[in-house]
Amino acid sequence: MESSARLACTVILTRDGETGLEVWVFERVMSMPNYPGMTVFPGGGVDSRDFPHAESAGELWYGRSAEDLAAQLKVGSDTAYALLLAAVRELFEETGTLLAVDSAGDLPADAHSFHSQRVRMESHELSLTEVLRDKGLRVTPDLLLPFARWVGRSERGTTYDTFTWLARLPEGQQPDGRTGEADDANWFPPALLIDGWRAGLVRFAPSTWAQLLDISEFATTDDLWEATKGAEITLVRDDAVDNPRYAEFFTLRPEDRIGRPFEL
Repeated sequence: MESSARLACTVILTRDGETGLEVWVFERVMSMPNYPGMTVFPGGGVDSRDFPHAESAGELWYGRSAEDLAAQLKVGSDTAYALLLAAVRELFEETGTLLAVDSAGDLPADAHSFHSQRVRMESHELSLTEVLRDKGLRVTPDLLLPFARWVGRSERGTTYDTFTWLARLPEGQQPDGRTGEADDANWFPPALLIDGWRAGLVRFAPSTWAQLLDISEFATTDDLWEATKGAEITLVRDDAVDNPRYAEFFTLRPEDRIGRPFEL
């Protein structure tokens, strides 16, 4: 982890729509202290309660080991554990999508029954660890793939060391925008979002724009998943102006046409 940066995570939730791969994004409300008005993936900072407790950590984990995940992320096993829990927690709080399994490795058929826990987690009355323990659920890295790691500074000046994960929308679950952080939210093809940025209709942080560009090369979630599985995760900085792949973001200055409904 970058010594001066706050540890964070984002989750790129995907599905196959009528025209191919789609991602879930939302526009942050203007009152947010960091990235106001930006179009983002679900995510946020890692909380101290996301880190493992020795007496119960193993009971809340399923599948691939935290040590194996840590080796791919190039972090300690406790940090890898916290990053995965934070990803599951943020996705649940901001979209209502719950990526946790029972002792047999099965996902909930419907996450609506967990709505009261979601509300209490958003207000910090409950931790994800408490919810998992109470409901007999576990997190698993089998449902989230490490995708990228970017270090960048918000307009407010906060530096984040952000790990991005890929996740597929579980059958029977549907995300929503019922979070106080979102003005609007929906599914979009990545290429359409990039076109919206070029037209001045949406704003992105460099990392979000770059990850959308990378994902736009894939036609389906299966294609993206297979290409990402086991990939090496290398750190990229938000000022990656020397990378020719991302040159468009740093050279094109679209006319700002924001102030209309979030439609492309």
